[in-house]
Amino acid sequence: MTAALLLTSSCSLFLEKPDTTGTVDLEAVFSTTKNAQAALASCYRNILRHGWPGGMGIGHTTYGAISGEVGRGYNWHGSYHISQQGLTVNGTDGSDAGAENYANNWRYIRQCYIVRENIDKVEDMSDADKAIIKAEATALIAYRYMGMFYRYGGVPIVEKSYEASDDLTAPRATLAEMVEFITGLCDEAYAALPAKWDAAYTGRMTKGAALAIKARTLQFAARPLFNSATPYKSMKSAEDNALICFGNVDQERWKAAIDANEAVLSWASANGVRLLNTGGAGEGNPNPNAFDDYGKATSVPSNEEIILAFKFNDTGGRDPLVNFINCSPYVTYNRYDTDCSGVLTNHLENYWAADGSEMSWPKLGDAMPRNGSDWIANVSLIEPRAKADIKFGGHDAANNPGNYNWQNAGWSRGGYSADKGKGDVFPNAISEERGCGERTKFYYHAGSRTWFEPPLFRLAETYLNLAEAYNEYGNSAKALENLNKVHNRAGLPAVTETDQAKLRAIIQRECAVEFFQENHRYFDVKHWKRADIADGLCGGPMRMLQFNIKNDNAVTWPYAARNVETYWDAVAYNSYWNDAMFLEPFPQTEINKGTLVQNPGY
Repeated sequence: MTAALLLTSSCSLFLEKPDTTGTVDLEAVFSTTKNAQAALASCYRNILRHGWPGGMGIGHTTYGAISGEVGRGYNWHGSYHISQQGLTVNGTDGSDAGAENYANNWRYIRQCYIVRENIDKVEDMSDADKAIIKAEATALIAYRYMGMFYRYGGVPIVEKSYEASDDLTAPRATLAEMVEFITGLCDEAYAALPAKWDAAYTGRMTKGAALAIKARTLQFAARPLFNSATPYKSMKSAEDNALICFGNVDQERWKAAIDANEAVLSWASANGVRLLNTGGAGEGNPNPNAFDDYGKATSVPSNEEIILAFKFNDTGGRDPLVNFINCSPYVTYNRYDTDCSGVLTNHLENYWAADGSEMSWPKLGDAMPRNGSDWIANVSLIEPRAKADIKFGGHDAANNPGNYNWQNAGWSRGGYSADKGKGDVFPNAISEERGCGERTKFYYHAGSRTWFEPPLFRLAETYLNLAEAYNEYGNSAKALENLNKVHNRAGLPAVTETDQAKLRAIIQRECAVEFFQENHRYFDVKHWKRADIADGLCGGPMRMLQFNIKNDNAVTWPYAARNVETYWDAVAYNSYWNDAMFLEPFPQTEINKGTLVQNPGY
């Protein structure tokens, strides 16, 4: 039996009776270094896929489909049902509730505990290597707990792999207990992890990764959803409220986040991890190489900005991680499932013009559509990150110059009748949810590479975390210093705003752009407790640009933007929101066991 099979088939949920029928195989798995390393690799693959296609609750698309980034998908997608009905206690499209698969958390955490508890049995491994593997397993447990922390609030804390004879009842921990537990795991892992690995071992946990897990945990602990005197929705008792709210507002939580993120920067400086900015224009000036630097930072495996990535290589194109993100003809399997994932106007409006000014896009309620020449001009004016993120309709994007498959001619948007002759149905005319263009992020200069390595922590996050935390702590100078590291790298002139509320909005907008499709937006807007969350973020009108293409069968959309006669904005659909959705629901099957308290409103 392989290690991967053993560690998947020999365990069930933490809070259910474990299946111990395969326990005898533990001796085989931990009899040699090779088998034990395979067991650890299985832990990495299962733990770090959390939240990405194939490792999230909804089986198609990304979290961006339920947080105002891209379209909701088709009516058989979980994202579609969440968009129309909200999060529920019952599963859909691969989830067991909400947008998550709660059960998988425990399956995979138990795998890590099995490795941690049994690695000492390996006879042909040094004590030093055993200590590192224990630390890696510990950091992986911390990573998964971190993800549950900002999805659910308090969850049960478990500290070993359970046996059938153990007491399997465990209540939810409070937020304070969760923070102490996760940061404790990070500190424990940090002590034994290497500062960096040789190139052959990139993707394994380092001291920097442990610091980044700790920093993100403390960042979410400081944000308004948890850092509050009252919960977003009251539970039955003060004791229960402590599962989702600290019960006070404490500015020192922002100081803890600052310290944790500064520690990440210190590690990065000492270990060759840096924000990619090759422009040479000097501190505080726009980076003329922004397109290349941002493209490399988000797309090129093992680049200098990555703290931790999910190492993944699937050349077949059938894995969900590839299939629901790669939108080129290089991936032909089930291409139909990406057709309704066009980029929403809700997201498009976050990008700045390349000179740092505001873009001017069509608005709902405009008296008439805009001329196609305005579309051509706007795409030429927009900042470099947008051109790396999106294949704009009618424009052969600069991504992979000369590569047909990453230009619009290879996208299959063009030539269909839905975009032709739509001028007579302004201001609506939604027929296909393809928006202003398709996603290209993660595939900068990808050529025929179908797979990508999801960036779990980039140094850009550390800088923007610090910008947010310093601003909330009342230090606008340090907030601007860190914000402009990312803003200038993007080719934009420095931000100078010092008003706290206005600067907060700018920082949040920067996060929306920088982390498009990186699993940030869905959680950020909830934990920021955005007042407009029901008005075009997670709920409310979701808008897509509409295009009237020359009604001439001799011309097709992809080949030139000049084929656009007019364009305008329209509501493609309305997404559902209620305040219960600030956190994910626990599966009803778990609640029925009588141990867990459900999050409020479900």
